Amino acid sequence: MRRFKIQIVAFIAFVASGSLFSQGGESSNDWVFKAGNQKVYTDEFERQFLKNLNIKEKPVTSADIDEYLRLYTRFKLKIQDAVDAGKDSLPAYKQELAMYREQLARNYLYDRNVTQKLIEEAYERMSKEVRVSHILIKCDRNASDATVSKADKRMKEIHAALLRNPSKENFSSFALSDSEDPGTKSSGGDLGYMTALQVVYEFENAAYSTPKDGISDIFRTDFGFHILRVEDIRPNLGEIKVRHILIRSGANANVTVEEGERKINEIREKISSGAETFESMARIHSEDFSSKYNGGLIDWLTVNQFVGDIERQEWLSRAFALEKNGDITAAFKTNYGWHLLQKVEVRPLSSFEIIKNQLKTKVQQNQRSQISIDSLVLKIQRAEGYKLNEVIYDILMKMMSNDSSVSKGTFKSSNLPETITIMTNMVKKNVNLHDTELYRFAGESYTVGDFAERIEAAKKVLGVPAKDYLKGEFESWVKNVCVSYQNEHLEEKSPEFRFIYQEYREGILMFNRMQEVVWDRANTDSVGLAEYFNQNIKDYQWDDRFHVEFYFCSSKDMMNTVAKQVKKGIAADSIRKQHTKKSQLDFSYKAGKYQSKDTFLFPSPKALKGIFADAKYKKKANQIYKLGQLDEDFVVVKVIGFLPAGPKSLEETRGPVASKYQEVLEKKWMQDLESKYSVEVNQAAVQQIKNKLNAK
Repeated sequence: MRRFKIQIVAFIAFVASGSLFSQGGESSNDWVFKAGNQKVYTDEFERQFLKNLNIKEKPVTSADIDEYLRLYTRFKLKIQDAVDAGKDSLPAYKQELAMYREQLARNYLYDRNVTQKLIEEAYERMSKEVRVSHILIKCDRNASDATVSKADKRMKEIHAALLRNPSKENFSSFALSDSEDPGTKSSGGDLGYMTALQVVYEFENAAYSTPKDGISDIFRTDFGFHILRVEDIRPNLGEIKVRHILIRSGANANVTVEEGERKINEIREKISSGAETFESMARIHSEDFSSKYNGGLIDWLTVNQFVGDIERQEWLSRAFALEKNGDITAAFKTNYGWHLLQKVEVRPLSSFEIIKNQLKTKVQQNQRSQISIDSLVLKIQRAEGYKLNEVIYDILMKMMSNDSSVSKGTFKSSNLPETITIMTNMVKKNVNLHDTELYRFAGESYTVGDFAERIEAAKKVLGVPAKDYLKGEFESWVKNVCVSYQNEHLEEKSPEFRFIYQEYREGILMFNRMQEVVWDRANTDSVGLAEYFNQNIKDYQWDDRFHVEFYFCSSKDMMNTVAKQVKKGIAADSIRKQHTKKSQLDFSYKAGKYQSKDTFLFPSPKALKGIFADAKYKKKANQIYKLGQLDEDFVVVKVIGFLPAGPKSLEETRGPVASKYQEVLEKKWMQDLESKYSVEVNQAAVQQIKNKLNAK
């Protein structure tokens, strides 16, 4: 539901978005229209109208502006109604809006110039795929000195040995004996191919700065100490679209491994001979249910999206290795069963312009974003007058580093002396330590006591030297203060942020009101829904239907045998098992209630068309007929009954009816709003906009 809500909010922002109430009511711009208590000015109207319009491709017409004016006034009336209903003051609304603001603000709490360089670096790296193996010795960032020393010592021993013999075999041997990465240890550390933005930044840097067949320097991440070996560097293969057929076999499957192999090879032979297409065979036989009903089609994939999953990488590499579109792999087996892949299409890595926005999002979510945040913090500090009291800072760090309670996690701010003597302008001066300014930022004073209370509240038992911990905590504190300040002032610092945030505000408000007066009511107003259904029942009708079971056989003899078995009441699955011993393609069946237009559900439409064309099938229930050869199959049908055309029940079509009823409710709501609120349009301002945009 939340994903649907985000989509609706985005759509509303696209169709009509602006200020909840007019921003700066005394704007020098002419107002375009008034709707309820809201007044929309020219700059707002133009911005929203042009935001998603490509004037170069399609010139603006007068009709375009008039239509948008109609949509925008209707939108504003709905917002006015939501506000009058108190929806903007509900705790749930405020909480959700705060969540959206937090997500949106993340895009503005970076140094954009630095972010741009990181985006460009990521794209340059994405042009290559690097296959790496690695060795990990786990070591937490807060590990004790003894633990760090032990891990570092062993890694240096391994590194020295690998530099003497950097072969793949030697690296694999050390990975098997020493690596503590359970996911790759058994494969000799092999992660397969990777590209940018898929692993932590330190790991990515090591992979892209090490030559092929080379051994990296030792590097450390939050997971521990690493060494990697670059096995291969190749151009990015791009993306591939494939068709897939899977026959599950072995444990928890309907067929044995041997039966599965026989079946997949029979399927391949049918396709290779031209008797069947890959698509039709996938629809009939594939047990990959995510692609089966789409003819086996799997949309765009990349090898490197399966980092660490060597089997999946090799699975997809088989398709990339095919020479031409339409070529088919040999049958191959994985833990899932037996597979065939058909190459449909390959496309190269998209251009930078096409994917730069995607890269921006990924960079901001990636560890490398800290570089951009740090740069922004420096800019904020310069802009807002950050000033560190270096004398007090040095005294405090030395004093607290020598206090053993800091390392034990038992430090209290009262451990600090109340007063200290410092030298100011060659004069000794006693100061209250707790109240002494440690740094100043944006006109605010942050004291020694503030920092001491922060350390006291942490109660952290340290595995690192106290001086390192204290330095890191101080830097983190200052950074958080700077970023929080920027966040609190985003509306005034960034007009772009202000506009987009306003769109979210109104979008969520609109969604909540629509949900109450339209969507929820359509689901809960059973009387109104039933009344609408009865009034429009002519739109909800079944055509003639047959309730049938079809049995598709590979020979006339099998058809005769199956007809007898069906007459005896033998279960369809038992019949299938008997007649697929020789070939899995010899027999299949399909059952259900079908209209004549449902022929697309069948490999051959003749079977369903035939029973609709002959009136005899309507006369008796539970009759069994041999239809003879239809295309490549010999067909038996059991006609359980004929269902003449007639109205559907509400339960059979509740979804489509509820959707139409929502349209009725929204139209009625809009009529009520237009009666309740006044709308006034400044035609002179509208004409000025048309003139400015050269609307014809």
